[in-house]
Amino acid sequence: MVAIKIIRGIKKYRDAAMIEIGMLEQLGKYDESRSSCVQIRNWFDYRNHICIVFERLGPSLYDFLRENSYRSFPIALVREIAKQLLECIAFMHELCLIHTDLKPENILLVSPEYIKVPDYKVSSRSPKEGSYYKRVPKSSAIKVIDFGSTTYDQQDQSYVVSTRHYRAPEVILGIYCVQ
Repeated sequence: MVAIKIIRGIKKYRDAAMIEIGMLEQLGKYDESRSSCVQIRNWFDYRNHICIVFERLGPSLYDFLRENSYRSFPIALVREIAKQLLECIAFMHELCLIHTDLKPENILLVSPEYIKVPDYKVSSRSPKEGSYYKRVPKSSAIKVIDFGSTTYDQQDQSYVVSTRHYRAPEVILGIYCVQ
């Protein structure tokens, strides 16, 4: 099974898609240890729309949390996810790449499978049926997606990077790191 990302046939979107394809191909070329960066399988042009083929993955962290009424993950699972995320970022930095749009929506669980466990922190007044249980992913494996705004760390940076709601304070304030 695969997932296909379809990019509309408008020039600015096609240009961005070709940049993303280039980044994905570069990541795949050097990713011998198969980091947590999603791997491109193929791409093609269909009626002027760019189509990028990926492995099929599970839900995003955001979607999983939302469907779970934003209940917290066990700390051990958070550690495992954080470790993979940091390994992915470190790998990208070795290639002088910056993702620029890391957010829960761009971190996907590899598997959609989950188990239900008792949620001892839930209020006894909760009206939702089954609310005494929360869902926990069966696997901690993740993949980072959406490399459309990825940039080289030496390029002139746009002053507007990342999704506004997740934008770092130093970006908003225009305070940039000098190495």
